[in-house]
Amino acid sequence: MSTWSRRRTETIALAVLAISSVIPLRCYVESAAWFPAEMAALAIAFLVAEGVRAFCGNGIRARRSIDTATVALGVLPVVFAIVGRMIGSPIAFEMSALTTFGAVSLAMAIAARTNQTRSLSLILSGFLVLFSASISDSDYAVALPLLWMLACVWHLIANHWERLDLAMPDSVQRTWSLRPKIMIVTLLVLAVGAYLVKDSSAGLQRLTLGLMPTSGGSEWSDPAARGGVGTGDAAIAAKDHAESFGAVDSDIMLESTESSLFDMFNDMIGEPKEKNKKQERAQAMGPDNFIQSHERNAKSEQGGGTFSTDRLPPKKHHHFKDAKDASVVQWDGPTGIRLAMHRYDTFDGRDWSQTADLKNEKLTPVVIDEATWFFDPVLRGVLSRDPDSASVGLLKVIRLDSLRLPVPMLTAGIHIKEIDRQDFFALSEDGCFFMPGRERVPPLTVVHVASLGLMEDEIRDGLEMREPPAAVVPEIDPLVKKIVGDETDTYEKLQSIVSHLRSEFSYDRDGESTATSLSDFLQSRRGGDHLFATTAALMARQIGMQTRLVTGFYVRPDAFDISAGHSSVLPQDVHVWAEVQLEDGRWFEIEPTPGFQQPHYRPSWRLVAQQFAATYWTTFVGGTLALLIGYVSRSYWGDWLLTVIWTFGRWLRPRHRIRLAIGIIEARARLAGKRRPVGRSQRAWLEQLTRTDATIAHATEKFFDAADRLFFGHGNEPTDHDATGLVDLLHVHTITALSKEATS
Repeated sequence: MSTWSRRRTETIALAVLAISSVIPLRCYVESAAWFPAEMAALAIAFLVAEGVRAFCGNGIRARRSIDTATVALGVLPVVFAIVGRMIGSPIAFEMSALTTFGAVSLAMAIAARTNQTRSLSLILSGFLVLFSASISDSDYAVALPLLWMLACVWHLIANHWERLDLAMPDSVQRTWSLRPKIMIVTLLVLAVGAYLVKDSSAGLQRLTLGLMPTSGGSEWSDPAARGGVGTGDAAIAAKDHAESFGAVDSDIMLESTESSLFDMFNDMIGEPKEKNKKQERAQAMGPDNFIQSHERNAKSEQGGGTFSTDRLPPKKHHHFKDAKDASVVQWDGPTGIRLAMHRYDTFDGRDWSQTADLKNEKLTPVVIDEATWFFDPVLRGVLSRDPDSASVGLLKVIRLDSLRLPVPMLTAGIHIKEIDRQDFFALSEDGCFFMPGRERVPPLTVVHVASLGLMEDEIRDGLEMREPPAAVVPEIDPLVKKIVGDETDTYEKLQSIVSHLRSEFSYDRDGESTATSLSDFLQSRRGGDHLFATTAALMARQIGMQTRLVTGFYVRPDAFDISAGHSSVLPQDVHVWAEVQLEDGRWFEIEPTPGFQQPHYRPSWRLVAQQFAATYWTTFVGGTLALLIGYVSRSYWGDWLLTVIWTFGRWLRPRHRIRLAIGIIEARARLAGKRRPVGRSQRAWLEQLTRTDATIAHATEKFFDAADRLFFGHGNEPTDHDATGLVDLLHVHTITALSKEATS
């Protein structure tokens, strides 16, 4: 490889490695479609520039195409950042800046014509890979800088020795081990240095102001923010100045006469059917647990303690004709999630009710950056053990007539500006956050919500198994056995149930054929989300899990308003789903209703590797055997493939045909393990190889005579026999036999 080509290739490779260091910072927190699209656009621009350079020469058009692709490579990250914010997939400012650094470094490496430009590209890529590692939370972030430095040392060593080409050496001694030795020494020095400094920053004060606009901290946040800097408390404080949210933390004591959650359910899925008087039960309710019913004649009081699955067909109400223009709540946070308001753990075949008492009026107050947060004591302990799992969203109450707060799964704590009294917040009997001592949460109240994440590994390891209860609905048990089959893994059983409901049943909330009871639903396989959730909860209980029903709101992905910076949750977004309990007491969501996004529980790299191995082990074993067989038999199929190529190559022009012929002969010799010695001409090599066989030796002489006349003389074009006779005679097995005869 020539000097200029080697330097250019290595500089480009280092720039590509630098861009790769940004990918782990972005791929798990950005849009699953927009981020790959940006990376694909960069890859296309790079391939276009290199492809035109390799195959289209140095013409004016080719040069323009290369320049256009190179410029596009540098500006694409900026374009994607602007468009991403316009379509609701914002990219963090610092991530766009770092990606732009890498793209510009790669563009400079592609377009460079001088060593100075290549050096500048090298500096930019080095800065990028080191800076990306410095802001990463991963324990393996040092791997890419280490790899980049090793490659850079290799590059610099080669540059040093090439500068000695101008000197006149007294002697030259070839060695293959010099550069590897230097690389090993460099690796040892870097490893020792990393070990010596790995604990030196333990006592340093962590940044809390937010090093960058979207990194969190205590002073700034925008739609692309992903978390705080340092501890979980810093992540929670990252929403103190929520510039992306249209709400303000003031005027929280206004009054409202808007609709309750149960009024909305009555409108969307129908009112509960009236029970026979003999079956009615009176239940005294404390003032803290009473939800004020609406003035209109929807019997929302029936939902205060129970949630019925037997309902009348829904009716259209003029009360909500403006629902599309008025939000119930506004949410600044991830979309495609569920906001829970009521939970029920007991089902009698018709109604859901709550029997376990999870009430807690003594939430744990924690002051974070002069703001008082109130935490669920159990989840506060989980947060202290894993601070990186915290995420913060903002909830603005608009027209919700309830004292309960719709919050995401595993909400650990809440905060309202200037509120520091412990008696303002509590957990209800079903474990939901609410504000006791009032009729409703005042409109325009802005609630800061800190919730915890959950990984798939934790779910698989922490599922609590119990003895299946007696089936409340007879049709459930045989259906579960049919769905689960011979599956032994508990989590996979649950996934089979959810997948079956999402694929084999149809969601229809208000159609004429919609089921109004659980029995009708199991027969018609069509119904509302409350029937999907009930069925999933009962099925999960039959495989030994503890489940409960949850009602609340669904934050639609298309509800995000890029101009306002938040999602509007409307009355028709009421939703029902189910939760499953882990051994440590935490509950996680399952979404059995088709058309609603399932909660995403990210697996660890270890689990991904295990799942990949379990799924594709047969493919891996078969592929390994195929590669082994292919390697052992390479001389046979390689010879056949070269014969096919030569068959089509007969149509080439004479000069190209001769070049192809000698290339095929040398390729067959390599397959036979008898490659041409370096520095020896093809003619001398083949004459020595074929001298023991008179026929092949004569064909060799005629072949090279014809080639000499074609390239160096003005003779006639060689005949097919002159040009191809040797290729047809020298197959892999023939070369092997000739070599054995020559050495015997």
